[in-house]
Amino acid sequence: MRVLDWLRGHLSEPVDLEKLAQIAGIRPRTLETHFRMFLGTTPLGWVRRMRLARARQELLNARTQTTVTDAALSSGFDQMGRFAAQYRKAFGELPSATMRQARRSSNRLDQNVDEAIRLTFQALPFAFAVSAHQCDAALEELASAQELAPSYGLPKAAAGWCWGQRAAHNFGSTPEADRVRAQQLADEAYRLAPQDALTLTLSSGALVLLHQLDEADRRLERALVLDPWLAYAWIRRGWMSAYLGDSDGAVRELRTALHLMPFEPLRHITCIGIGCAHFVAGRYDRAASWVQTGLESYPQSYWAERIAVASIALTGARQEARRMGRRLLRNDPDLTISQARQAWPFTPAFMTRLADGLEVAGLPHG
Repeated sequence: MRVLDWLRGHLSEPVDLEKLAQIAGIRPRTLETHFRMFLGTTPLGWVRRMRLARARQELLNARTQTTVTDAALSSGFDQMGRFAAQYRKAFGELPSATMRQARRSSNRLDQNVDEAIRLTFQALPFAFAVSAHQCDAALEELASAQELAPSYGLPKAAAGWCWGQRAAHNFGSTPEADRVRAQQLADEAYRLAPQDALTLTLSSGALVLLHQLDEADRRLERALVLDPWLAYAWIRRGWMSAYLGDSDGAVRELRTALHLMPFEPLRHITCIGIGCAHFVAGRYDRAASWVQTGLESYPQSYWAERIAVASIALTGARQEARRMGRRLLRNDPDLTISQARQAWPFTPAFMTRLADGLEVAGLPHG
């Protein structure tokens, strides 16, 4: 992390592997190995992504006198033609188009939009909590935000994520209607804000809960291109890898998220995700430990206790699993093994082992 912190402050400078290795206190080859292992790229590749991301932020927040050349030079690009080509490949539009769109949007801002933004970000901690009461609280705030600014995509994406939670985790009594609402909001948010990383990430999360993994993955990859620093996108990337059965990738990506945001409100979801990744790999003791760490930070996320209960059962600790199963049913009295199997789009092998563990713990089949 010392190297990443240094690079963020010196993005416009040439990449000197020897100097970076000295900052990290390791050999250059080891540094390159760590970059490939944890970030999936080289130091130079990482810097290129960061330069493009910073240039985009410069363009989105450009003052009247700022030019595309100013944004490119301040982000470490000195060849305008190459910059424009790389930018278009990454973001699907020329830098000048980004600047024009941002200036049009800034001219349209009014009090309703400002209040909608405030309400949306006030609701996000409740949406990230993934618990029934907080989900309802988030939806109330997000409904007001959508009414104030119908063309603002983020509250629709967050609301889609919340309606998806209601359907997947039995937070409401009308799961089919909740799924339809989640789909509508996720698609509308994507249409309104295809260039906003957080909107894309939340709409991707809604589609995951609807088991539409291909489109969810496409939107998530787009979000990470737009904003490689977005911790929540790395959290969703890690969960996606876990859903797809890639344990090593999930742990690597979720560790990246922890480094980017080591505190709540997202830390507990990250820890639970790492627990799921260990469950994918059959490391049940570690799965239980990570999930329980997440639950200690946020006990209201009792939905995740299913993973911990099943993990403990599959380690052979039947009595402990049954005790935990009884506690889980006190928090979620209507839960059945059949419902648990439908909640997440993990691989069939994952869901079969989850069901086996919950059966050992004494949960009803339904």
